[in-house]
Amino acid sequence: MTPGQPQPAPVDTGNGLLSETPAQVTTALMQTPHGQRLALTIRTASTTLTVLLAPADAKTWAAQIKAIADQMSASGLIVAAPGLPVNGKVTADA
Repeated sequence: MTPGQPQPAPVDTGNGLLSETPAQVTTALMQTPHGQRLALTIRTASTTLTVLLAPADAKTWAAQIKAIADQMSASGLIVAAPGLPVNGKVTADA
């Protein structure tokens, strides 16, 4: 992605199967022909995704996940600010 381009949507909004579902995340260190990699696997009822991350990539992914997790509300609920759309409707101003 080049600077100035819009960010892609964080989820595939056209996917009707996309919803909250139980998921399992596993990690393991693996030796590959290119050196040691972190195998990160996410399993859901409908798919399994595995990526092999070099050390620098693993640290970048971890930092991005931590930064977003730090922005989440403690209750696990989505806290919408006034004026943001919630379920397709704009919330009232406070």
